[in-house]
Amino acid sequence: MAEVHVIGQIIGATGFSEGSLFCKWGIHTGAAWKLLSGVREGQTQVDTPQTGDMAYWSHPIDLHFATKGLQGTYRMTGREGAVKLGRAGLGTPWPSAPHTLWVLFLI
Repeated sequence: MAEVHVIGQIIGATGFSEGSLFCKWGIHTGAAWKLLSGVREGQTQVDTPQTGDMAYWSHPIDLHFATKGLQGTYRMTGREGAVKLGRAGLGTPWPSAPHTLWVLFLI
């Protein structure tokens, strides 16, 4: 059984009109993948950009998988959220919107 370490960070995002942003993220795998350590989903802190539209999170990702094969490899999904007047709400998944998520992974 092969092992895979996914180490990286969600750097930030651009292209959102909201002022205070966070990201709910998740890692989804096929049936041949078993998570040995780390968490499959989480949420970044809120960032309110002072200049420009780049929200910086520098949120760490550190996962350790065992896999029987490469079928059903992992993929990352994310949803942006905005905080307005102390209330948080989730928006649409990124693939359907013209936004940019900056992620750095070392595999």
